[in-house]
Amino acid sequence: MSDSNHLFLQQASDLMNDLNVRYMEAEFDDQVQLKDQLDRAMSDFSRAKLAILKNSIICTSDDVKQMQQLRQRLSNAPDVQKILATVVSFVSFVRLRFL
Repeated sequence: MSDSNHLFLQQASDLMNDLNVRYMEAEFDDQVQLKDQLDRAMSDFSRAKLAILKNSIICTSDDVKQMQQLRQRLSNAPDVQKILATVVSFVSFVRLRFL
């Protein structure tokens, strides 16, 4: 596996872990708002990971940068709306690039 693929998958995995932590820390009403999008992100990430590993898709340095930017956006997200916007951006990116 290329270094870019490894870095991308690590960044994306870290983003998913960060999302799960933010979800668990959220108030119940916020969890309700996040649940569907978080499930969609998890599913799409799993499918993208399989596509990368099985189809020998080569991730680019731009892909890695995109994941780093999304993680930064998530870490700076002050409320559930910003978290949701980051999840939607992640899902859109993964679908357009890998699925």
